[in-house]
Amino acid sequence: MARKWMRLCIASLAVILLASCSSVEEQAVDGMENAKTVFQEDAEKPNETVDKLKIFLPSGFSIEDDSDQTNILLSKGNDSYILFVNPNELPGSQLYFDLMMANTNLKIVEKDTFEQNGRFGFAAIIQSSEENFELITSIGGIKLTTISKQQNIASNLEKMMMIVRSISTD
Repeated sequence: MARKWMRLCIASLAVILLASCSSVEEQAVDGMENAKTVFQEDAEKPNETVDKLKIFLPSGFSIEDDSDQTNILLSKGNDSYILFVNPNELPGSQLYFDLMMANTNLKIVEKDTFEQNGRFGFAAIIQSSEENFELITSIGGIKLTTISKQQNIASNLEKMMMIVRSISTD
């Protein structure tokens, strides 16, 4: 009888673990859909300022002290994010996308591009190591990057696109 209970417990635990862990592919599909949705929606109202740049930061995000108007370091818990703002690039610029695509050393897991109202944006997931992925969201001359664990890809891409989408270089 004890053996039967033990098998049942092990089987239940395995089902729970498998259900709670989504694959990279599932996270990538969800993350790209999240990024696209945020890109197409109205921008969040800015709630922070760096020099003259206004930016929206989701709950838990903060701006590091050594940030300036073109290189902004963000953090959330133990995670770091780097926001690049090139005011010389228009919202329709594909510069960051073209640079990424020209780098043949990158192992791109997933990428998607978005266009709307003269804006060009993209999101990308790049294999950084066996367990970590570099995430990129960009619109025109604004790019945000971070290193993410697999289970956080979809939510990170959504929050990152919210941040990028909130910035206006006009």
